[in-house]
Amino acid sequence: MEIFSILKSTFKDFYENLFKFVLLSTAWFIGSFLLLFFVLIALNSGLYLLLLIPVIFLGPLFLTSLYGADQIMEEGRIAFKSIFSYFKNEFWRGFLAFLFSLILYIIFAVDLRFFLIRGQDNIWLLAFAFLFAYFLIYFTIYQIYFWGLLIIQKDSSFKEILKNALVLSLDNIMFSLLLFLVVFVLTAILTVIGIGLPAGFIGIIGLLIIHSTKAILAKY
Repeated sequence: MEIFSILKSTFKDFYENLFKFVLLSTAWFIGSFLLLFFVLIALNSGLYLLLLIPVIFLGPLFLTSLYGADQIMEEGRIAFKSIFSYFKNEFWRGFLAFLFSLILYIIFAVDLRFFLIRGQDNIWLLAFAFLFAYFLIYFTIYQIYFWGLLIIQKDSSFKEILKNALVLSLDNIMFSLLLFLVVFVLTAILTVIGIGLPAGFIGIIGLLIIHSTKAILAKY
């Protein structure tokens, strides 16, 4: 199956440049952790304006990390100057991508919670809860292609990326569901391992996002 070929390529690239991917992934994790720490500070202190800091920087940081993973995969190296330049040039693209994703995730999650609570006494409302659970799963699938296309189709407009991600996710739904399951399981394993998440998320999940998006794009 195609998913196994993609997994093989992902782990092959990861182990061939293990030290570089671990370094990149660790840098992403530390940066993300520090940004999320502002969330705790804001919630505990009531200084909610601090929430703007992670909202603004998490997207560009993740996008730049994916770019770094792609560069290591393609060229076997990545320069700090190149990383910094990409972060600066693609900052607002990464911010808009994260803001778009965050808003829709919040909408789906809030609606899911609402209908789950109300659905305890009404089966029709419970059906809506399952609908929004499906939306959450589908939107996560959409995210895989969305972030992958932001790296691969770097010259395309934001609007084109949104449209292309929709086409890829709907036109390859069976593969996409399997890909979602693989990403979910691997992320869970990395989380359980503990050190696996900071050391391997960008190197494994990031590469999987890029490899799978490239493989599906090759069909068009």
